[in-house]
Amino acid sequence: MNRVKVWCLYSLYAVLFAVVFAVMLAVLSAAVICIPLGILFAVLGGGMLIFDADFILTELSPLLMLFGGLCAASLSACIGLLCVKAGYAVARLFLVVRRRCDRLRGWR
Repeated sequence: MNRVKVWCLYSLYAVLFAVVFAVMLAVLSAAVICIPLGILFAVLGGGMLIFDADFILTELSPLLMLFGGLCAASLSACIGLLCVKAGYAVARLFLVVRRRCDRLRGWR
């Protein structure tokens, strides 16, 4: 019976690890793209405000480019940091699962 419990605990942890890894990979990949693009849009928006230029390709207002770019960069960085924190939480959970499985096996 203990062997089945240990196998179930390790299997559930493996599934949780795979899900968190997939989410971290997706969100951090998006952050790698969004942070530089947000900063680029903020710089372009600031340049358009300073030089009073029109950006005809996207027809976005300079204020929208400036503050939208900063908001996108900051938000994607914060979400990326939350994903890294979730990765640390899953890593700590592995120690809990391993200790419990060791107790169930009678190793400690």
